Amino acid sequence: MISTLARIVGIGALASVVTSAGAFEYAGLGTGIDPVSLREQFPASRHEFWQRGSGSIAKPEDGDGRFDDWLREGEGLYIIKLAPDDSRADVTAVSISMDKGKVRRWILSFERMGAGTRPEQMERRYPTCRRVLDTLVDRFGEPAKFDTRVEEGIQHRTRSWTGATSALTLDCGKYVSRKAIFAIDLEITPGQ
Repeated sequence: MISTLARIVGIGALASVVTSAGAFEYAGLGTGIDPVSLREQFPASRHEFWQRGSGSIAKPEDGDGRFDDWLREGEGLYIIKLAPDDSRADVTAVSISMDKGKVRRWILSFERMGAGTRPEQMERRYPTCRRVLDTLVDRFGEPAKFDTRVEEGIQHRTRSWTGATSALTLDCGKYVSRKAIFAIDLEITPGQ
């Protein structure tokens, strides 16, 4: 019979193999996903490309080809505001930093629409950190790094995973004077 310690060590080793061998993704978004395919995946959502340095924004419905050209070769941010029918796994918006058509970073946002600015109203706009974290731990194992910082009254609790081809960071937060911990966003950075 395998001892509990041996099981824990074995599970930890397996988790680190899964993390280092594969690319990171969440809700079908992340490393290995071609941004060009996202219009088909999210047909009801709003797609925009914000060109770096020019202040110009292109949308597919503009019909002048700029959106497709910038997506393939541009520099800037490809932003998708997910429609309720397109949202999955609590992701409400996607921001992809592009450099000459190459993905530099994915940011998956969890903030839902809501009224009010008091802490208890803001907390309800986000899923719990535990829900998102449990999904990531089940898939990639325990995070390799945990950091905290306080910014504008919110204690950020970031957890990071590093793999052979990408890095993943979950940013959770809680108001300093409150208990609820919520998932703010998830960053996936391909290896350079």
